[in-house]
Amino acid sequence: MKHRSSNIILILVLASAIFHSGCIGQSPEESVESIVVGFLNAVNNDDTGLAFDMYNGKDFLAPASITMIFKNKDIQAGGIKETSITSMEISDSLALVEVECLIASLDISGKEKNSFSIPIYFRLQNSEVGWIITRVSFLPLEMGEATALNIEVKRTVIDDIADNSAIIFVASAMMLGSGVYLNKKDKNKVKGQNRNVDTSNATVLPKETLAQYIRLVPAQQGIVGNKTTVDVWVKNFAQQPYVDLAIKAKFGNTVDVESANLFFDNIAPGETAKRTWVMKPKIAGWVAVEEPTVVFEYMGNRYMGVLDPVWIQVQ
Repeated sequence: MKHRSSNIILILVLASAIFHSGCIGQSPEESVESIVVGFLNAVNNDDTGLAFDMYNGKDFLAPASITMIFKNKDIQAGGIKETSITSMEISDSLALVEVECLIASLDISGKEKNSFSIPIYFRLQNSEVGWIITRVSFLPLEMGEATALNIEVKRTVIDDIADNSAIIFVASAMMLGSGVYLNKKDKNKVKGQNRNVDTSNATVLPKETLAQYIRLVPAQQGIVGNKTTVDVWVKNFAQQPYVDLAIKAKFGNTVDVESANLFFDNIAPGETAKRTWVMKPKIAGWVAVEEPTVVFEYMGNRYMGVLDPVWIQVQ
């Protein structure tokens, strides 16, 4: 997340500099088309970090979830052959776009098996830094369903960044270095803690509610005797922190897991956090992460819920 933050700073610096130089003269239609095509190109180039930076919404919790959702539609990196915008509707600060994509279905070696067409629908919102994608769907969207998001980007902050870009670049590099160090230190600390996940006296939440802000992203495939992972991403969309958030799961005797319990502690409003189950499969087949159970406090109340199991194919 530190690395992505430094990338965002760089993008804002360049965007602000170009804006003030008077180089931007695109119409709303051209700007919207540029963002949508740029997003799909980033997905096709397997640069989901860039695609995620062009997005602000609840469809994708993390860059890895973009890959997962598109793969569920048999859209892999390099598989988008053609894109054609078939409709565009712009109303004030909101826009709806339908894109018809020609997709090549790829086999395990990356060779094309066949091709098919699929529509992808985008909702965008205009903000102080330009158009931002707020919804990506494989089902039609309606303008009447749209609700403007509170995308807060203060113009004065961008101006300050542009005026002090040299200092910001140095500070970003230092932030990245310290972030990597602190991240490793935090992981070692969490790994060394022998703590239990207590779900007693907690109100049960349905898995559909939890799935809105918690995603389990497994590695694509595991190999017997080698480590494989399941990333747990949590996004706090609320206005208050999640306190003492933790997640536990059950693992069979066909896999060795470093720790069945993951601890996020507190997650501030708007913050995205990640922890990872690291495991080593003993036999080929399917490895299950069963009964992923989440517990946390929110505004003085304790909540818990159980998500769907996660399966990893092992060769």
